[in-house]
Amino acid sequence: MKDRIYEKLATLPEPPGYAGKIPWIVQQQVAATNGIHFLKSIGELTEYPIPEIPVSAAAPDNLLLDIGCGWGRWLTAAGRKNYIPVGIDLRLEFCETARRVAQDNGGNAYTVVADLQQLPFRNNVFDVVWSFSVIQHTHYNRLISCLSEIERILKTRGYCFLEFPNKKGLRNRFGPAAAPNNMDFDSWDVRYYTPAEYGEIFSRFFDNFAFYNHSALGIGILRGDIKYAKGLKNKMMIGLSRTLTHIVDVIKPLKEFSDSIYLKSTKNKEDQVPAADQLHAFLKAHRQNPADNLNIVPLLRCPKSKTALRLSEDRSELVSAEAGLAYPLHNGIPILVASESRTL
Repeated sequence: MKDRIYEKLATLPEPPGYAGKIPWIVQQQVAATNGIHFLKSIGELTEYPIPEIPVSAAAPDNLLLDIGCGWGRWLTAAGRKNYIPVGIDLRLEFCETARRVAQDNGGNAYTVVADLQQLPFRNNVFDVVWSFSVIQHTHYNRLISCLSEIERILKTRGYCFLEFPNKKGLRNRFGPAAAPNNMDFDSWDVRYYTPAEYGEIFSRFFDNFAFYNHSALGIGILRGDIKYAKGLKNKMMIGLSRTLTHIVDVIKPLKEFSDSIYLKSTKNKEDQVPAADQLHAFLKAHRQNPADNLNIVPLLRCPKSKTALRLSEDRSELVSAEAGLAYPLHNGIPILVASESRTL
């Protein structure tokens, strides 16, 4: 049987008798998702490190998509701002864990296994598209494909708010950004661009491009991380980073040299047919039972044929009758990666 991209994360086995409140997959992956300053926290977390997501509070029934949701910290954070959170990830285990984390924190989240190059959603669905330290790992062509897809699935007047590293950053320019970007399409190395380069790229798809300081020193360091990080060196690094970040927030022109920046752009195009009926069906099901991940089906489309999907009678697959294709479900989570389709 072939290896499937979504099947298994590389993690150490759960210790015998592990009884922590935090799922072992979160303990194991926290440094990969939250930053190397969490390395000494692996296995030591006693609560979920949920940050505040820096987007405006939601209006009723607003949807937010998190691209590369990982174990779900940003989905939970979005739920706390009253969004209906939806996440995609290439890893099924992350999609499963993200739903559990949301529920452990008193909320719900929808998740789909998907590729950021082929977002399996209908046009004009989301009010906000968010991603943090994910798209930076993609080849330039993947970045372009992803931004094109984000533009398509955003509602008119919706916006994307994405975190990226800055090639001109104080630390980046003398470290990893000093080397040319990796041109291997399949590499997941971090790629670096300047704010001006991001502006040129984003302006192909969106309006009102702007960038904001996220972290003046280091990538991915968040307010509150010092509470969870272990070790004096890590705490000192976080403290220094946050101090410099506060200074840049006051002296705003210095954001040009921040290591990590937020990029924001708005969709103003009105040339796509809204998914009004599908949104209504989703919201009706969501209000009745927000814990059912398959509520999301009306908002989905086949990533290969771009056609509508429906739930099979035995609830084991999502089917495109028009294209003659079917996609598997696992514990109610759609596996909408093009390579995983089967012909009917």
